[in-house]
Amino acid sequence: MFMVGMELIFTKQVANGKDAMGNDTHTTQQITIADCLVAPISEPATAREQQAMEQSRDQVRVHFPKADATDVSDSDFEYGGKTFHLDSDSVVFMDGNTPTRWNRYIRAECVNG
Repeated sequence: MFMVGMELIFTKQVANGKDAMGNDTHTTQQITIADCLVAPISEPATAREQQAMEQSRDQVRVHFPKADATDVSDSDFEYGGKTFHLDSDSVVFMDGNTPTRWNRYIRAECVNG
């Protein structure tokens, strides 16, 4: 059996200047990344993951292909009819020690369900 990646579209707020009062202004950026894997978290690795599990909140790890280093931190994406928010820094593994096409992941938590 082969693992099949999917295309995900991430929505990210990007600072683009200041308004008249000196507050940051933002634009919405859509970032498309092909060949991502989405895996539910069934074994928590952190206290945050354990707490989310105890509160029955959906959480996943999004695995990104080695060929992509796009910054999608603090962004949202749709998966399985739900909206998830990426809420951690990416964990990167050494390419040489990673036999699959994916070498980094970010945790995400459902924000609408």
